[in-house]
Amino acid sequence: MKHAILVALIACVSGCSSMKVSSEKSGDFDFSAVKTYEWVRAPAEILNEDDTVLNEDLHKLLNNQLAGRGWEQVMISDKADTQVVYYIKLSEHEEYTSAARDDESRVTGGFTYDNDKGAWGYKDQAPDLNVYTVETGTLTLLIYDAEANAKVWQGTLQTKLDRGAPLEKQRLMLAEVANKITAKIP
Repeated sequence: MKHAILVALIACVSGCSSMKVSSEKSGDFDFSAVKTYEWVRAPAEILNEDDTVLNEDLHKLLNNQLAGRGWEQVMISDKADTQVVYYIKLSEHEEYTSAARDDESRVTGGFTYDNDKGAWGYKDQAPDLNVYTVETGTLTLLIYDAEANAKVWQGTLQTKLDRGAPLEKQRLMLAEVANKITAKIP
């Protein structure tokens, strides 16, 4: 089920502009000297949480972006300059929007049946408050100095999700996510 959830991950509601990307470099690690990297799994306590997912397609796209930087993936820890970890957290929250203002719309009431008068009539009503459940995905990408076993960079990308987006749009969004987060690596 986690894979099915993530297939729709990163399909934004309103395009790339809704993506929030941040990053933080730790120490004075020389990223220009990086030639090799190794993928490592996030700690089990993170991966075993119900809201955490991984995605093979995103993993491949991140690989392509790192290769584009001139980094070569290695399978042997002793040969890696850096170790790379990623995971995705899913969450939901509610967003509220108010109904149209009076100058935007004059329809603020409706026909109602008045039991006291026994007749239909028009009654002004307070505008409704619209409530939307919004899904959000947060991708975390971590890079560790393999020799010192210390985190040297962390990037996060947060975006609203749209599970109903066409598959091709989802693929394009995954590619954009991989591009945006790796562009923040020094």
